[in-house]
Amino acid sequence: MVVWCDFEVAAGTLSPAAADRFVELVNHATDAGLPLIGVANSGGVRMQEGPRAFVRMIDLVSAVRRHRSAGLAFIAYLADPTTGGILASWGSLAQITAGEPGALIGFTGPRVAAGLGAPIDPPDVQTAEGLLARGQLDAVLPRPQLATWLGDVLAVLSPSQPAQPAQPSQPAQPSQPSQPSQPAQTPDMPSTRSGAPIGWHAVVASRAPGRLRVVDLVETSMRDAGPVIELSGDRLGRHDSAVWCALGRLGGHRVLVIAHRGLGHRPSRPTAAGLRTARRAMSIAEELGIAVVTVIDTPGPVIDAQQETEGFAGEVARSIDTMSSLSVPSVAVLAGQGGGGPALAWFAADTRLAVPDAWLAPISPEAGSLIVYRDTNQAAEIANLQEVSSTELQRDGIVHNVVDPADLVAAIERALAGTLDQP
Repeated sequence: MVVWCDFEVAAGTLSPAAADRFVELVNHATDAGLPLIGVANSGGVRMQEGPRAFVRMIDLVSAVRRHRSAGLAFIAYLADPTTGGILASWGSLAQITAGEPGALIGFTGPRVAAGLGAPIDPPDVQTAEGLLARGQLDAVLPRPQLATWLGDVLAVLSPSQPAQPAQPSQPAQPSQPSQPSQPAQTPDMPSTRSGAPIGWHAVVASRAPGRLRVVDLVETSMRDAGPVIELSGDRLGRHDSAVWCALGRLGGHRVLVIAHRGLGHRPSRPTAAGLRTARRAMSIAEELGIAVVTVIDTPGPVIDAQQETEGFAGEVARSIDTMSSLSVPSVAVLAGQGGGGPALAWFAADTRLAVPDAWLAPISPEAGSLIVYRDTNQAAEIANLQEVSSTELQRDGIVHNVVDPADLVAAIERALAGTLDQP
């Protein structure tokens, strides 16, 4: 079902009659089990109709809530312009939202704001590009690309019979990465088990330059299977490039992948905004019945006053709460470094996998050494005493299986296939 505010007709504004039509169409989509596409191109509520039009925003929001509560997809495209009561009602309620390049998108139009003595500054906060950078949109794309993009989104979200998961040619065995040289002042290392690094060895291996990024393996498999739709922003004014959220397919299963993704050789250090973005993505997956896969690889959070101000610790708690409450299947992959709250935030999955050279700890070994010894020189000792490696985590029942990266995607597919029919 497609609904469209046509700016050529009374500036696409919301009148009581337009509200009746919108609610009728959305209810039909809900009853018929159809996804909803909304194209907003509107000046907002129709001023000539006053409060009679204004209060109808409530009916629009209620209709969209009924549609989303039925587990159906709602996709919005905000064209130039989209302002006022349309943006403040259904225009801001889609699971996935794109904007038109250069579009004016804002609550109060710039002419009105300036006339009231409160000009919008900087003005780019009311453009599609500015909103994308500030976490309010998932994509910016021109009208000629809209149909293709919508087709890709619907293809990703459409339920289908899952394919059988790929079977590895041989049972997955932990690999043995090359052992890095020991740093100065490092105590004797414990021996390895099953050829995988343990203790401090795993920490060093996870930080090796040029190490294969597990998220790249997962993304490649998703793109080989079909379109990949990225979700962006926390909808509270911030975007965190250290967190990657994308909808696609693995082995025929619809999946939402949430991953730590560094820039170049820099590791991923998420912010509170990154955790909020991931929680928003999890909520979308829950609504649409899509499995959640997390890929964890972070040395820890961004540490600064801004993160304390935004309540980073509370975001960790809410992330654990959201993920552990999911009714859809979930798989967590410990893919490298597992430092502190950002790692545990996405760890509360039905199935927990790890690659051989991964580790998990309440804080980085260097920070642990600072706590215990007041310097960072005893990081190796801390890691060895805590037994942080994936092999030791499996032994202690913290992860279910240690899987070679070559077999990881197949292991994720098998885990999803095994949990799809379970409550």
